[in-house]
Amino acid sequence: MSIGDNLRVIRNQNNISQQEVADFLGVDRKTYVSWEAGTVDIKSSYIPKLAKFLRVEINDLFREKSSNIVINQHNADNKDSSINGIILLLTDKEAVNQLVEIMREKLRPQ
Repeated sequence: MSIGDNLRVIRNQNNISQQEVADFLGVDRKTYVSWEAGTVDIKSSYIPKLAKFLRVEINDLFREKSSNIVINQHNADNKDSSINGIILLLTDKEAVNQLVEIMREKLRPQ
């Protein structure tokens, strides 16, 4: 994934708008959108500010492959310790494809 893709995924996972990021950085929204789209390179001075605002490490912005699948398991106070629910947050088509591949591997006959 490109840095633009990573920005979009991380921003969406945190429910932050493009305008909010642009406002924090003091840039025009169109500028930020072009960074996510990968049509314009991000000036290096903005990288630490982006990481701080998105609450990630700088290297997280440059990861080649990030996991877009978030699994949240909630165990209630049941006597049998059963799982009451699982929430899957699939942020984009790539996340759906990743989940399908994981399920194929897990459900493949031995």
